[in-house]
Amino acid sequence: MTTPLYKKKSYCNPLSLPELPLGDNYGAEPMKYTGEPSLDFRSISDPSVLYYDNKWFLYPSYGMCYVSEDFTNFKHVRTEPYNIGYSPSVIPHRDKFLLTAHSNGLFIGDSPTGPFTFVDDFIKVDGSKIRPIDSALFRDDDGRIYIYWFEQTIPDERGRFIARTMGVELDGDDPRKFKTEPVLIHKFNPDHYWERGGAYNQNYESGWVEGQWMMKHNGRYYMIYSSSGTEFPNYSMAAYYSDEGPLTGFKCQKHNPICRHDHGIVSGAGHGCIEHGPDNTLWAFYTITAPALHPFERRIGMDQVFVDENGELYCNVTDTPQLGYGETPGNSDAGLLPVNARLRHRVRASSYASGRNGFYAMDESMLTWWQPEENDSEPCLCMDLTADYTCEAVRIVWRDINMDVKNGIVPGPYKYVVEQRLTVGSGEWETVLDMSGNTEDRNIDYKTFPPALCREVRLRITEWPKGITPGVVSFAIFGKMK
Repeated sequence: MTTPLYKKKSYCNPLSLPELPLGDNYGAEPMKYTGEPSLDFRSISDPSVLYYDNKWFLYPSYGMCYVSEDFTNFKHVRTEPYNIGYSPSVIPHRDKFLLTAHSNGLFIGDSPTGPFTFVDDFIKVDGSKIRPIDSALFRDDDGRIYIYWFEQTIPDERGRFIARTMGVELDGDDPRKFKTEPVLIHKFNPDHYWERGGAYNQNYESGWVEGQWMMKHNGRYYMIYSSSGTEFPNYSMAAYYSDEGPLTGFKCQKHNPICRHDHGIVSGAGHGCIEHGPDNTLWAFYTITAPALHPFERRIGMDQVFVDENGELYCNVTDTPQLGYGETPGNSDAGLLPVNARLRHRVRASSYASGRNGFYAMDESMLTWWQPEENDSEPCLCMDLTADYTCEAVRIVWRDINMDVKNGIVPGPYKYVVEQRLTVGSGEWETVLDMSGNTEDRNIDYKTFPPALCREVRLRITEWPKGITPGVVSFAIFGKMK
């Protein structure tokens, strides 16, 4: 007999992380370029992961950090500093832990979760100081440590620039110090279509080569990097590799990009890392684009990475429930699909604000959402699945409408119930998932439940944070034909 999904470890992208942090809008008012007001938004991006003590320590932009002991579920452990900025990176070094981040110096702590104390900026061989962009630390097997970062030439009068990856070994006794002059690892190459700028990689003149991350696996060094830009749906991760060492001999792998997914809820799979997990497995943690309120509004996903016969990395980016590591038959697709996707003429809402009808909760986009009227005391969505499906999981992406942290309107838990019935338009509703007592703040909420035969499904929101209007970016119910 097959074990039902709710009795197994599973996850679904974008990851369901608790206490999603606020994004940083730089205090801009109005928003640069568009002239729109700079609204409060939640965001998490640019993840680096440390595999240490048989745990994953995930360090994202905006708020650190998240810890997983089962390689599926993550607990938020608030660190000091909490928001160090973009793309944090942590490595162990001589019984301490070193931390840096985008355009920052060096921090040091006694544990993977800190607290971390600022030491100083990094120091070049000529004694001048530097705060590298998208800096990533790397510790080799021999204990030697390195730093890699993104650098660009000064844009010309047409705004063109050449982005490149730089690297240098650090002094093990004083990790602030560069041991030599930095070396060029690789630079923007217009022949690599994934590096070219634009949503269709149409810009042959320039493109981002950013989000650097060094990883060593079975003796080979992999320089992971991202392009073509964090706001684009084709945001992806690719790699150069070297069998010589961490600073020389790098070749572009033929199997590029490693991670790319340019449509749907999981749009973009860029700036992140590839890190080890149990049993020498490899995992990609990547940034998902969701620029509805701000160009840098994002989420995080993860998937297993594999190595082909040529020693090159590849990954299948997923947007449906996946079995967690260690489940039979191992990490793999759970065999469920979003059975309510794009059923525009089959959805009914208790109410909706102008231009925000119920279909936008099922159009598989992170840029739209269903928004009930403000006076709707019990917002609900009801949908006819058009056939009978055995359903086992839901994923809800919430939108915190009217969030205004400075004035006390803050995010928090959403309480809700998911119900089903087998006759469309009549009969009693049966609860398949009761979250009416929920106390967890999860902007993305993935839940499994005992298999239930469903023809008509209803999402009923019973309570939400004070001052906020509950919006639903995506309500997906996962199932298969009975």
